[in-house]
Amino acid sequence: MYAITGNVGKVYQLGPGLESQGTIESDVFDAGIWSLWGRLEFRATTNGGNIAITTRSGNLDQPQNSWSQWSPAITDPKGARITSPPARFVQWKAIVSAGSGKSPELEEVDIAYLPKNIAPRIEQIEITPANYRFPAPATSIAPATPNLSLPPIGKRPSISPSLSLESTSSMQFGKGWIGARWSAADENGDTLIYTVEIRGVNEKEWKLLKDKVKEKHLSWDSTPFPDGEYRVRVTASDLPSNPPEEALSGRTESDPFVIDNTPPRISGLAAPRNGANLDVRWKAADALNNIKKAEYSLDGGDWTVVAPVTRLSDSLELDYALVLKNVPAGEHTIAVRVEDDYDNQATDKVVVR
Repeated sequence: MYAITGNVGKVYQLGPGLESQGTIESDVFDAGIWSLWGRLEFRATTNGGNIAITTRSGNLDQPQNSWSQWSPAITDPKGARITSPPARFVQWKAIVSAGSGKSPELEEVDIAYLPKNIAPRIEQIEITPANYRFPAPATSIAPATPNLSLPPIGKRPSISPSLSLESTSSMQFGKGWIGARWSAADENGDTLIYTVEIRGVNEKEWKLLKDKVKEKHLSWDSTPFPDGEYRVRVTASDLPSNPPEEALSGRTESDPFVIDNTPPRISGLAAPRNGANLDVRWKAADALNNIKKAEYSLDGGDWTVVAPVTRLSDSLELDYALVLKNVPAGEHTIAVRVEDDYDNQATDKVVVR
């Protein structure tokens, strides 16, 4: 509930004497949306005279024929409930009547009003990068882990998200975790709580992830979910600010996103000797995401990045070929490692004698 407060002064009539009665009209007040009018109270010094206040209301910003008539007057400074019908705009008029002494003084008029409850809106949902999670609300001492800073929702991330100057949310590394964040609006300024649900794109029923969420984000362990495409649905409720029977809600679904916790497959790994060289070949494939990177290691040495045959890591399936030159005779172990866009890794090895 809100209150309209207005400060007013004395009403004067120029002439040889004071008028016995005068009126003053307030500016039209805009409640912003259709509202119920409550009590009108005023503060005044009557000085033996009388002050009566009447109101009218309407849904246009200027009083016209569509507005209500002036209501019965309220004369008790302690106030009474306004009888003007609910509307967006309201105006009051004070009728000031002088007594035998000094003129009455009207100092303040207060009107209580309750805007119509408007359902909240979920304006946008954004799925956060895989393998990162939002930190728990409570601060805890934990070993340092990689962090990821997100740009404002709806903004494109920079090449290095952790260096973004406009970051609004920080995430911590968590293998297998994924999250969502959203923007919401409520025209009444109500406190909102959220319910987050998930559903596979080929499923019919929504499954609850978490309810009574106070933050505008949520992350969860995605490893119990089979790989595939999903959507999340976020429902906003203004229950914390309204009686249960008057609370309203609004919901929105996200665009499809992928859950992928399965490593790529490595096949056909071989390294036949060709004179003093080893010709290493293999194929990498993933069911849902592009192969992002491949590496090899010779005899437990450092991992070295290998480009695919096409030179571009832009496909679910890629072939790799490299020549290890001047490898001494004898037994050697060649290990290869491939990684998809969701940081799932697979390794394999071949022993050459």
